[in-house]
Order: sequence, then C-alpha cells, then structure tokens
Amino acid sequence: MTGFLYGEPEPKERCPYCDALCCADFVDIGVGYTQCGPYHCERCRASEIGPYDEERSLSDVEHDKGWYAPKSEPGSSANTDDKGNIIRYFEADTIYRATYGIGPRYDKHGNFRGT
Repeated sequence: MTGFLYGEPEPKERCPYCDALCCADFVDIGVGYTQCGPYHCERCRASEIGPYDEERSLSDVEHDKGWYAPKSEPGSSANTDDKGNIIRYFEADTIYRATYGIGPRYDKHGNFRGT
C-alpha cells in the first residue's frame, strides 16, 4: 500500500509482467492520499494482490511478484465492471448511481461534477 501528500503526483507502478505504467485508486485522508484499490495493468490485465483480498491459490510466479497473473480474475478488493475488468472508483460510482437512475458525480476523467 502506498500514498502521497497534497501537491505530489499520484504514484504509478510498473507492471511486473509487461512493464507498463499502472495506476491504483487513492482516497483523501486529510493530510494526503492513501491507496484504496489495487494497482492494475490496462495492457495485460494483471493486478496487485490486495492485503484484504479473499484468499485463493496462487502460482509461484504470482506469489513472488505479489500480483495476479495477466488476464486472471482480479482480487476481491478491486472495483470491477460486469465483465470482470478492474475499473476506477469514479467509474464504479457512475455505474452504481446509474443502476438507481441517479446522474453521475464524475466526468469520464474522474473530475468531480457535484452530486
């Protein structure tokens, strides 16, 4: 788990399988941001194993890297769409609100638009 302070850039990590830059979701905790979702790779679909994921059997490679293998099911702590793809918090929020006929709070880039 990582975090960053106000004014710092959001941290990125390299995918241990394909070396692409990966992002994670972060939440404001009053003095900065702390990670609240796994890093995930949009290129090969690998994802970080979260500390609170439901346990499942891992390959030796997954155990060593600390990431689920490319194209495997993400951990239980990840926000996912109906196809099992990891999505960002604002996408999950938009899908949830649409289910109940409520307009989105965020634009497609995650910028807050209001309630």
